[in-house]
Amino acid sequence: MQETAAIRAYPFWVAWANRPRRAVGWTLAVALFVVGATLSLEGTATLGWRAVTRHTAQVAFPLFLAAFLASSIARLWPGAISRALLARRRALGLAFATAQIIHGIAIVIFASFEPTTFEIDGAFLGGALGFVFVVAMAATSNDAAARRLGSKAWRALHTSGQVTLFVIYAVTYAGRVAENSRYWPGPLLLVAALGLRLAAAAHLTLRSRTLPIE
Repeated sequence: MQETAAIRAYPFWVAWANRPRRAVGWTLAVALFVVGATLSLEGTATLGWRAVTRHTAQVAFPLFLAAFLASSIARLWPGAISRALLARRRALGLAFATAQIIHGIAIVIFASFEPTTFEIDGAFLGGALGFVFVVAMAATSNDAAARRLGSKAWRALHTSGQVTLFVIYAVTYAGRVAENSRYWPGPLLLVAALGLRLAAAAHLTLRSRTLPIE
């Protein structure tokens, strides 16, 4: 009990994610504030809702990276901070799902101004697949669902979902950089994240090979 309390109290910068419900609540509040602020500045017509779709995606992106990298960071740099981050991985994932759902609602509203938003093409199909994974991963981010699915199926779902979302982000940012170079930080962060995941996987493989056989 004391150990759990200590993990929840440290460090302060992730205290908002001490529990999944708290993380969802904070993320919902931030996302709705972003929506309101954007509409007040850009208006409630086409340009305003286009900006909302962009800004809500920007809220979701760092949350995705945090959940995507939590286990890799803990593996590469074991310590109190990385353990605290890993302990909150479920909360971070649910926070990302919350922000992504708000982003999806914004897209639906924007589509009422721009009907071509939902034209069936590669971007639409990729985005739809991403939202299916977000909902599936959020719905199974609890102990009861994990037990029902079994560890292998649960891990397969969440791993494939993370990889799919990573690819969607990579393709999306690549397209944006091709149009406007100011989006370059997004691909750079994705490349760094992929490097960390690969380094963590290599570290785990090397460690398993060098452990003594009992």
